[in-house]
Amino acid sequence: MEIELPEYIKNRYWGEFLPEAVTLDLDIPEDMSLIDVWLYNSGKFLDQVKLDFFGKKFTNGELFILTKRFAAALQDLGVKKGEVVALWLPNCPQFSIAYFAAVYLGATMTAISPLFTKRELEYQINDSGAKYLITIDRFVREYQKVANNLSLTNVIVLNVMGEEISVPEEGIILHYDKLLNKYQEPLDMDVKINPKEDIAIIQYTGGTTGLPKGALLSHSNVVSMTFAIQQTTDYLVENYLKENIVTLSILPWYHIYGQACELILGCLSESLAYILPSFDLPRIAEVIKNGRPNSMLGVPTMFVNILNSPHMKDVDMSCLKFANCGAGALPDELAAEWKRRTGYRLAEGYGLSETSTGAIASPVWARMKPGSVGHPFANTRVGIIKNTPDNIEFLPIGEEGEVVLSGPQIMVGYHNRPEENKLVFFEAGGFRWLRTGDYGKLDNEGYLFLLDRIKDLIKYKGHSVYPREIEEVLYEHPAIQECAVIGVPDPLKGEDIKAFVLLKADSQGKVTEQDIIDFTKENLAAYKYPREVQFVRSLPKSGVGKILRRSLREKEAKRREKEAKKKA
Repeated sequence: MEIELPEYIKNRYWGEFLPEAVTLDLDIPEDMSLIDVWLYNSGKFLDQVKLDFFGKKFTNGELFILTKRFAAALQDLGVKKGEVVALWLPNCPQFSIAYFAAVYLGATMTAISPLFTKRELEYQINDSGAKYLITIDRFVREYQKVANNLSLTNVIVLNVMGEEISVPEEGIILHYDKLLNKYQEPLDMDVKINPKEDIAIIQYTGGTTGLPKGALLSHSNVVSMTFAIQQTTDYLVENYLKENIVTLSILPWYHIYGQACELILGCLSESLAYILPSFDLPRIAEVIKNGRPNSMLGVPTMFVNILNSPHMKDVDMSCLKFANCGAGALPDELAAEWKRRTGYRLAEGYGLSETSTGAIASPVWARMKPGSVGHPFANTRVGIIKNTPDNIEFLPIGEEGEVVLSGPQIMVGYHNRPEENKLVFFEAGGFRWLRTGDYGKLDNEGYLFLLDRIKDLIKYKGHSVYPREIEEVLYEHPAIQECAVIGVPDPLKGEDIKAFVLLKADSQGKVTEQDIIDFTKENLAAYKYPREVQFVRSLPKSGVGKILRRSLREKEAKRREKEAKKKA
């Protein structure tokens, strides 16, 4: 039985609120690949500085030549179209060079978190089928612990600061600098890419609900995403910034958010990026003070830590005219504090590894609505369905349900996960839809409001309780820096509500758990406030800084099991 689309999706009513310069449909050439995106401005702005890494500057022209030289080295080592190349690097100029060199050869990229241990490294390399690994000397010891379990052809090692590499060349280990010196002539290639079928990136999910899954992103997926976001960026530059983008690049590039919105999107503009290899608050303060970036992207915990850092106390942040928060819920109080400190609003966006990052964003041409992540990007459709595993039924505007997305940026599927692919995709109205696993609703102006992850929903005495709503209230408390709320099993209530709270440094020892509970009682219905509060020194986070409620649930379950055994 064919699934009927409601009128609001058919007519994409959010288009009524777009300015003339922004279109619902972008005409992107079907034969365009990620290689073409990299080459887009290759012959332009050659003398313009593109990357600044601790004061060392790289122009467009320099990066272009270095990338083609490294491509020559990779080709000689055997890298070809379809081979998987893994980057295990922090943000650095060499990341950009190695990434686009492999892309230029038609290889498939998979980037690995610098925070990963040997177990996680082994899993991603073997699951992705990577044959080449590019990493830094500091990580080699961890790699060597699992080297015999991997089927790598070569491991290329570098030092991010350009200093002497601390591990010798032996076996399959080669030095990046020596390869660059050996290949002085830039490589000219013309790899034939089928954008809809050839995979550009295997992007691993954050693993917030289990083992990370490899999202297969085709060249067409990535190109569609890039130009959809670029349309918004062009409007931002022309009507809001009125100058070229200068980015404070703190998002890790191994993550799709940083990879897509900083590394890849940067190919289309005259932007400059100040690169940081890690989230370094003293360095961030220095760059804002001296470099005066006008743009930055981040996740909620990054913005929280910047605002609360003593290093930022006397730093003028008014240069940051545009900032976007993604990969986690943006608390209203955080957005308000950001505006107080910078004078500008903190926008919000929504995307997934499965959507090549881009799906929804706060419209830069219209007002933001608190709690909303904004409107769909060009060529993108959004809908709300009943949260049922089998029968798909689209819900009217204003009703709560599972968020589903359709668009050319939606992944081909999960790598080697046919059963999971059956669960997340469905056809309706002539479009292929992705089930996101997020609860949300649409308002009458096309704004999407995210309520929570379906798997994080708490069932308290039959009531559905959204952790995000409780966290929003907690963030209004002046003593709280970070927080997370989970449901814990209870034989009588179904689940009880527990909050984990990290207090600001100047509030520790001055606020009690009961103070926090009393505060939430005043601001939430009786079935919503947390029954238990635990103060913590830190909260578990993914590599990009997203707070992991799953880890808290697992730790809490182990703690309660241990206590039960003691009582038995």
